[in-house]
Amino acid sequence: MKICLINVPNTYELVGNDPVIIKDQQGVYPPLGILYMASYLKNTGRYEMSVIDAQADDLTHAEVADKVKEIKPDIVGLTAMTFTLVDVKLTVQEIRKRLDTIIVIGGPHTAIYPEECFEKDGLNADYVVVGEGEKTLDRLAQDIALGKAHDRIYRQISFIEDLNELPFPARELTNMEKYYSVLSADTPTTTAFSSRGCPFSCAYCDRPALGKGFRAMSANRVADEMEWCQKNGIKEIFFYDDTFSVSMKRVMEICAEIKRRNIKIKWDVRTRVNVVNDDLLKNMKEAGCERIHFGVETANPRVVKELQKGTTNLQVEKAFDLCKKHGIKTLAYFMMGNPTETLEDVKETLALSRRIKPDFMQMTILSPFPATQIYLRATQEGVIQGDPWRDYARRIHDDFRPPLWSQPGGIYTREELEKNLRWFYGQFYLQPTFIWERVKEVRNWGQFKRYAAAGLSLLKMTMIPEQKLKDSWQLRTKTGVASSAKPEAAVSVN
Repeated sequence: MKICLINVPNTYELVGNDPVIIKDQQGVYPPLGILYMASYLKNTGRYEMSVIDAQADDLTHAEVADKVKEIKPDIVGLTAMTFTLVDVKLTVQEIRKRLDTIIVIGGPHTAIYPEECFEKDGLNADYVVVGEGEKTLDRLAQDIALGKAHDRIYRQISFIEDLNELPFPARELTNMEKYYSVLSADTPTTTAFSSRGCPFSCAYCDRPALGKGFRAMSANRVADEMEWCQKNGIKEIFFYDDTFSVSMKRVMEICAEIKRRNIKIKWDVRTRVNVVNDDLLKNMKEAGCERIHFGVETANPRVVKELQKGTTNLQVEKAFDLCKKHGIKTLAYFMMGNPTETLEDVKETLALSRRIKPDFMQMTILSPFPATQIYLRATQEGVIQGDPWRDYARRIHDDFRPPLWSQPGGIYTREELEKNLRWFYGQFYLQPTFIWERVKEVRNWGQFKRYAAAGLSLLKMTMIPEQKLKDSWQLRTKTGVASSAKPEAAVSVN
């Protein structure tokens, strides 16, 4: 049986409530979930696997469908995230014009709105996979091959508890040379998971497909994959774990194994400020950790409590100070437009950003996404009317705007938020000291070009006229120019 898995174009990717030009220069990363499924299914020996990464190969929806027609698969699988629905829908439409094949939709979106995936004005799927896809898609494909698929929705029976049993992602099915990060001087880069699930309960974040239980690969399994990446020419790995250092003991074991094997590859992680310490960061640096992404969100303790973040400014400042001590670069994530937040609170966050001095930062506007506690609260309190995300899942259209947390007394109109977001970026990134620090670290022409492109996009965002900026907060085209009304995922990390 032939199975083709597709990472759809991001032509109409929702950028939440953020300007598209913030997102345009971040880089191109491999479709990790798809590659895990491809490797698992390939290793069963039952399937002939292919992967189409439309984003890396810069393909249109029609061009993706043309490739599918050439492959002639029995099953086409597409990953749907809430902010990629327009592109998934258009890709499905183009495929159905060209050949009669079975369309299966998986991904985070199906865990929230599985029934809506069958709507004709929605994704028009034949089958839906809910939860972790490796074993569930295998079960569905076997039932289809035997002609006894028992339902249109296939749910995982249980989480994969032993992640060590998963083969490495099938990176060889893509062009690994095309993946890069604007933050890194080295290419190619890749992504990896060393764990799944997150035990924390931030109100704005949810991973329904992965669960709250923390499941982790062993240090040996992680080091094995890093060794494979090094042997295949990859220069840097970004671990996509929600919170890499939930178990600091495990991270210490990973670092020890990297050093024991003398693996020479850079790596980045995402984690929280309250699950790192001096000894951990020292060992991470010695083992090649290049950069840590921290979710800071806000400096105001009241807003921290509203978001159920569970961290303090003292922990934030200590974590960033320790990273500087050990020479680990940092990226800080912030959010504005939070419940009860005022402009003075945002200024407080800016002051914190200047104290901790991350190497990079990303400020976004809070989008209450479906299945999050903050979305449920917003609908219950009437802050958001009805269930706009469910309505959108039923009738997918390209003029949808993600809802805001909007209530009297704060900076909650789109216009005010857009204006203050531009102000925040300008205040942080256009400081001469920041620009000089970035210039000093440029090591090659590729990095210079990526920094220059990102800098020009930033300058454009902070200086373009109000109406033109407003237009650009819709959906992007492949050229980065807005057309009409885009996480790992559209929420901040923990």
